[in-house]
Amino acid sequence: MKRLILSLLFIAMLTSCSVTRTYIRDYGKQIELVKTNFPEIYDLYRRGSVIIDDVYTYEKDGKERVGIHYHYR
Repeated sequence: MKRLILSLLFIAMLTSCSVTRTYIRDYGKQIELVKTNFPEIYDLYRRGSVIIDDVYTYEKDGKERVGIHYHYR
């Protein structure tokens, strides 16, 4: 019984930590979101030092947030 309860608590913890990401496919909107939320990354992008792979939105603490995946050249 104790194992069952611990297993259920573990599963509940994993499901509560899941984050749903919505990837932005419109290139213009991607650049605008990066420019607004990550000005230092946008500056590196304009200089050609950074390649932006993905831009996505997710909800955390009841607020919509923006995230990016990028890498340096």
